[in-house]
Amino acid sequence: MPRGGPRTRSVRALAALSVAVPLAFLVGRGLGFWRVRLAVGRLLALLPDDGAPDHVQVLPPPPDEYAGTLPTTPAETRERLPEEGFSELVRAYFHAYDRDGETVHEVGSFVHRPEGLTGDWQVHVRLFPAPDGATEVWAHWEPNPYVAPLAHLRMEGYDPARGRRMAAELIDDLRCARGDDAA
Repeated sequence: MPRGGPRTRSVRALAALSVAVPLAFLVGRGLGFWRVRLAVGRLLALLPDDGAPDHVQVLPPPPDEYAGTLPTTPAETRERLPEEGFSELVRAYFHAYDRDGETVHEVGSFVHRPEGLTGDWQVHVRLFPAPDGATEVWAHWEPNPYVAPLAHLRMEGYDPARGRRMAAELIDDLRCARGDDAA
């Protein structure tokens, strides 16, 4: 026979959640959120995509989001982006693509919100290791999901060209992939 009624179970569930969430945050901070995301992305890539919703699939980044490369390693890039106004983005789709028969997984997801956490828009950048040890940057402009979650999911105002331009403006040494992104 279960102990306690529905109210007791709800209180226990809330208590467990209040411990689990900060613990998960501390583990993510200690290991690096990018490592947690990479491990989850690799596991999800093993699952069949048939019938799975987008948020549990590992998707290729859209080609028009490719912004260019940085001469720094992914580790160095992850360290410097917060100095350039970016914060790590934990909650985002997982991305990977095929490069010469090898799957290349995203090794960083960052966001810059010009108007702060509650601003309407953000530039979202994803980092991938380049073959030469440098860092590939993929970027897009989109609604802030904390302010406009439905518009974000519907991709209203999604703009890869603006994201690439803003990434080039915000990130020193980003070698742009397209002439239309020159500062």
